[in-house]
Amino acid sequence: MRRFKVTEEKFVFAEQEFIYEKNDKNWSLTLKRSDVATQDLRELLLLDLHHPLFLEQETKADHDSVYFTYQIEPLGLSKEEIEKRTISERIRLALNVFALEEALELPVTFLLHPSNLFITKDAQAKIAYRGVPGIMTPQAISREDFLRQAKCFAVTLFADLDFMELYKGSLELETLPDFLVELREADSLEDAVAVLEKSYQEKAAEEAEKQTLVSKRQHKIFKLATIWLTAAVVILTIPLIYLIFIQNPFKEKLLQADTAFIKVDYSKVIDELEGISPKSLPNTQKYELAYSYIQGLEFSDDQRKVILNNVTLKSDDLYLNYWIQVGRNDFEDALDTAKRINDSDLIIYALTQEMKKVREDDSLSGKDRETKLESLEGEYKKYWDSRKELLTGDSSSSASGEEGSSGASSSSSSEASSSSSAKE
Repeated sequence: MRRFKVTEEKFVFAEQEFIYEKNDKNWSLTLKRSDVATQDLRELLLLDLHHPLFLEQETKADHDSVYFTYQIEPLGLSKEEIEKRTISERIRLALNVFALEEALELPVTFLLHPSNLFITKDAQAKIAYRGVPGIMTPQAISREDFLRQAKCFAVTLFADLDFMELYKGSLELETLPDFLVELREADSLEDAVAVLEKSYQEKAAEEAEKQTLVSKRQHKIFKLATIWLTAAVVILTIPLIYLIFIQNPFKEKLLQADTAFIKVDYSKVIDELEGISPKSLPNTQKYELAYSYIQGLEFSDDQRKVILNNVTLKSDDLYLNYWIQVGRNDFEDALDTAKRINDSDLIIYALTQEMKKVREDDSLSGKDRETKLESLEGEYKKYWDSRKELLTGDSSSSASGEEGSSGASSSSSSEASSSSSAKE
C-alpha cells in the first residue's frame, strides 16, 4: 500500500488552535467537541456542502472530537512552487483569493489563512475548513474582515511574513512594495481588486518586455505543434460539445440544488432537479430531492419526523426513488418500486395515492375510472389484509412474552406513511 508523506501545519485564530495534517491525497483537521458550541451534530451537516469555492469535506465525530477530512485535487501548488512564480502570476493568485468574496453569500464562516486555502494547478483558491455561524470559529465573517484577511494573504505571497501577525496588527507596520502599500490602504473590496488589477497589468507588461526572442528553429517547431494541436482540437470537438452543452449544465443544476438545500429552500431544490430521472442523480442530490419532496407531502409533524429518520445519505436507492416518484405524482412507478422493496406499507400508500389520482382524473370515462378503481381497490385490500395479519401475529407474539419487538420497530417510517394514506 502506498504511504503518503504527512506534513503538519498549525496556527491559532481567535484563541482556537487549528492543526492540519496534510498529504498528497487529503487534508485532515481535528477539533475538540468543546470547540463546537452545540450538542446536536446534525447542525454540522450544513458544512458538507458541494461548492466550487470549497474542498469536498467528510465529517465524523466521537464523544471527544470532531474530525474533518478534505479531498484535494491532484497537482496542487505548494508554497515553494508559488514562490517561484513571477510577480504577475502571484498577483493573479491574490486576485483569485479576493474572488472568494462570493462565499460570503453562503451560510458558513471561513478563514483565508494560507494553511486553510488549497491552490489548484491553475492557481485557483479553494477553502478547506468552514464553520457554522455562532457555534464555531470564526463566529461570523463580515466584508471588512474578509478584506483584511485577503490583504494579509496577498502580502504573504511577496514577503516572508506570518499571516496571523499581519492580521493582528503588523500589516500596518511593515515596509512593503508600492503596490502592496496601495493595497493596504484600500478601504473596500472593490478598491483592493482595482489596485491588484492595475498592478497585474503593469507587472505583466514589464515581464513581457524582458522575455527572450524565439529562434527560427523554435518557431518552426511551434508551427508544427500548432498544426498538430489544431488536428487534436477537431478530433475532440464532439466530446467538447457534450461537455459544454450537456454535462456542464447538468453539473450546474446539481450545484444550484446543493446551494438551495443548504439554504433550506426545498421548493428550489425541486425546481432545479425537475425533469431529471432519479437514476441519473448522484446519491447526494437524490437524498436532497427525496428529503425536499417529503417536506411538502401531507403528513403530520410526527409522521414526517419518523419518515425523515429513515431518509439519509446512506438510504437504499430504491427507498429514495420511491419518495421522489411519490413527490412527482408518478404513483404507478412508486407502486412498482415499493413492490421491489417488498414493503407493504409503502405499497398501500402508493395505492391510496393512485386511487385518489384516478378519482380526480377528468379525462377518464366513467367505465374506465370504475375498472381502474376496482383493480386498485382489490390490490389495496390484498395488501391491507396481509398487513393486518402480520400486525395481529406480532401482537399475539408480544402478548405471549416472545421476543419480537425489533421487527415491529424497524418499520416505523412505513407505519407513518400508511397512517397518512388511511386519512385519505
